[in-house]
Formats: sequence, structure tokens, C-alpha cells
Amino acid sequence: MTALDPQVAIEVLTQLDRELGTIDPDTRAIVGLRPAVTGTVSLVDVALRDNGILEVADDVAGLLVVTAEQVASGDEVVGLTQLMAVLRDGTEIGLYRVSGDDELRVWRTDRDPEDAAHDLRPRDVASNTARRAFGLPSAVDPIDLTEIAARTWLFAVASTALQLFDGSDELYEVSPKDLGTIRDRSPLSELTPGDDLPSWDEVHAAAIAGELDLGGHLTVDPEHAAWLDCDAFAQVLDRTLPSIEELLGSLRVTGDDDLLAWAIDWLSARDWYAPIAA
Repeated sequence: MTALDPQVAIEVLTQLDRELGTIDPDTRAIVGLRPAVTGTVSLVDVALRDNGILEVADDVAGLLVVTAEQVASGDEVVGLTQLMAVLRDGTEIGLYRVSGDDELRVWRTDRDPEDAAHDLRPRDVASNTARRAFGLPSAVDPIDLTEIAARTWLFAVASTALQLFDGSDELYEVSPKDLGTIRDRSPLSELTPGDDLPSWDEVHAAAIAGELDLGGHLTVDPEHAAWLDCDAFAQVLDRTLPSIEELLGSLRVTGDDDLLAWAIDWLSARDWYAPIAA
């Protein structure tokens, strides 16, 4: 298989930047890069399966990702729109613009100082999907397992409360006693003995084995979990679960006065949630 020269990848990105013009920050896309005659590249479709696995043909030497992120710059947060090429050997090249600035900038992991390239590499799901298609490590900022534990428990509780709320023919407010065994069921704590939380590696292994039950309508496909590395798996779980605030809001709608207070107390007793003081 012919490798893709990084300089050629930069030329492809530059040409696409001219052709695409202004990119909507909400746009996400992945396209294959297939070397053609010397110095040229063809853009080819890649297939994203329903379970999230990206299928790439053997003759695809790189993947182009259209993405955007909000990143920290000192005390400020700025928007970056990027065209990034991920090559099979792990080299990454990015063309990016800072929100409000038309200057086109370039970073590349094979030339730039490590810290500079590291700070600019996108860390969104689309970019990590491209990396995993080549079996490359994902790039993910640390994700707090304790918060994920709180969200998995709250999701199970909120899903049960919603079913009870919707299943009643009359106006009905769910109370803690209505929840049955779901009250003390913590999906992540169930993976290890006692009340200790598992490690991310243990949660990932459980998902691969099909043993991670999130309750409600959320599922983790074991094949997709195995295709992801542990960091990318954590990111997918983080993006899939509703936030703590959303889940507490659901309890506020479906439950009586005691339900929300009980849920917050349950989380607080385990140091899984610290309510913001009014």
C-alpha cells in the first residue's frame, strides 16, 4: 500500500479549504484519502456502521476530518475550525482557523514541537473515530469516573421514574419508595465487590463482555467497545449519558418533593455530587 506524504496531505487540505470556504462549526465529516498518480490524492467515501465502527479500505492511506472545537487559550475559550489529516502511520496534520481570524495556520505532529502539536490536536468523537479506524490511540482529556458513576445511577433512576410517571392514567408524582430495587442499584459499583468504583479499564472490559447495563434505552455495543481504546470508550460514554443537571431536572418533573432531595442526598452521601450553593 502506498503511503501518503505529509506534504501532499497539506496540499490536499489547503485545496479543500479553498473549495469549502467558511465551515459551519457544527459540521463533522470524515473522508478517505487514497493516493493516485504521483503527488495526487483521491477523496473516497468511508462507511460508518450503525454501531459506530468506521470501516476503511486497505488502500486508504489517510483520513480527512472536518471538525471544530472550543479550546482554552489562557483565561479565554476560543473556537477552532479544523481540517485534519490522520495518516496510517499516526502522523497528523491540521489546518485551522481561530474564530474571528481569517489567518490559516498549520500544525503537524512530525515537525512541530510535541507540546504545540498536542495542544492543537482535536479531541472530539469524530477525530478519535478516524484515529481508531487505523488502530491509533485516541486523544481525550481525562474524564471523571465518579461523575460518570453519578450519571449512570441517575439515568437508571430517572428512566424508572419516567416509566412510572407515563404509565399512570392519572396525575401521579413518583416518590422514592416507588422505585423498588433501582433505588440502590449503581451500574458501575456492581462491577466490583463492595462499594468501590471500578477503574476505567474494568468498565471498558465489562462493556466489551456485554456486562455493562446502563438501564433505560441506552446500550453499549460490545463490538464498538472492543474497537475503541479505553480513552475513546470513556469519551463515548461521557457523550452518550445525559448530564447530571438534565437528569435531576427530569426527576423534578416526574417526582414529588421528596424524590429530588432524596436523589441528591444519595449522591452526596457517596461524594458523587456536590450541589452548587445558591
